[in-house]
Amino acid sequence: MTRVTTWLEHDPDARVIRWGWTLWLAWGLVGGALLLNDIGHGTGVLSLILVAPFWGLWLLWPAYRGVRALWNWQSQSAWGEWNGAYYEFDGRQIRILLQRDRIWVVADDVLDALDLQGRQRDAGRIRQISGRDGLVRLPHSRLLTFSEIGIKAWLDRRTDIDAHKFSRWLDKQVIEPYRRRLEMDASEPHNAQHK
Repeated sequence: MTRVTTWLEHDPDARVIRWGWTLWLAWGLVGGALLLNDIGHGTGVLSLILVAPFWGLWLLWPAYRGVRALWNWQSQSAWGEWNGAYYEFDGRQIRILLQRDRIWVVADDVLDALDLQGRQRDAGRIRQISGRDGLVRLPHSRLLTFSEIGIKAWLDRRTDIDAHKFSRWLDKQVIEPYRRRLEMDASEPHNAQHK
């Protein structure tokens, strides 16, 4: 699944950014000097009202660059790897991180989807069933995640119908398609060499 890129992801090159800040600074200096001159001659408030739209435009450049910086920070942060990794089970959002040959499922999303409460949500109890490596915190993340083996072990021990539905959904809608895609990607270079 490829994610559609937004206009914020297409940053102009360094020259455009440098000229943008140069023009912004020049506009601020010249416009500020003229505004101070008008205030000194007693027409400051009227002048400020008349040029307010231009000062609003002047503030757009740092606002745009601030949004760009925030966008870059978010996409490169620990949450960046979860972008586009959302699946839906029974109307509930399930975050699933697919990394090469590993699959990680956010434990809170699974527990919410199965409507588990109280002791059923205890990480220690879940870890006893899923195994030490079955429920872990990923690096650079505070989220507890199930490994593929861990969630299967944990779901196999559950007897409620929702857990069986979730297990089937996970196998048929997430794991099997992902494994097939990995196999196809692995065989493509081999097929390209034979053509």
